[in-house]
Amino acid sequence: MNRTRMTVLALTSAAALALAGCSDDDDSDSSAADADSGSSQEAAPEPEEEPAAAEEESPAAEPKEVEVTPPGTKLKIGDTAVVPYDRAGATGHIGITVTGVSDVDKAAFDAALGENGDADITPFCVEFTVENADGSDLGGSYPPDLKGVTADGGDTGATVFGADIEGCAEGQAPDEFAEAGASYETKRLQGAGPGASVAGASYEEDGYEDDPVVWTP
Repeated sequence: MNRTRMTVLALTSAAALALAGCSDDDDSDSSAADADSGSSQEAAPEPEEEPAAAEEESPAAEPKEVEVTPPGTKLKIGDTAVVPYDRAGATGHIGITVTGVSDVDKAAFDAALGENGDADITPFCVEFTVENADGSDLGGSYPPDLKGVTADGGDTGATVFGADIEGCAEGQAPDEFAEAGASYETKRLQGAGPGASVAGASYEEDGYEDDPVVWTP
């Protein structure tokens, strides 16, 4: 009895060892497979960051209200008139300050006008400053057409249109001419007939045709 019992126990122990051996091998193979699987898998890509939301542009400031110079106003050179501006789609209000009048070389003037010249016209250069009065976007706009006048505000007997010469060329508003207080300097070539001279200027556009603003010394 004892011998048979021991044999059974021995067989049982061997079976247990065999099972244990299989279990160890399976675990080892499984671990190796897991390791191999892990080494062969690529790391998941990092999620891309969402692009930062574009900053919203601040809305353009509304043009401020300004007091317009009435038609027929008489000013001295150096004074400023505020008038409406409406040209080529640019609208707003500008300040005009006539700063002086200077002589122009007659020979250069005649050469610039060519066959349109007139020996009886004496040329002068009206100098003035244009200011953005209300903050409207007037970038790249052209200056107003000022006309020369005599010392008492009268007609000079001659008018010059669309002519520039060296030293008296029309300027133009810079592209950033969009803030109240921004300004630029420009000039206007004008002329006077025999016995007259240009000493000041007048503004005769946009409602001022019949009653202009006039600057005199």
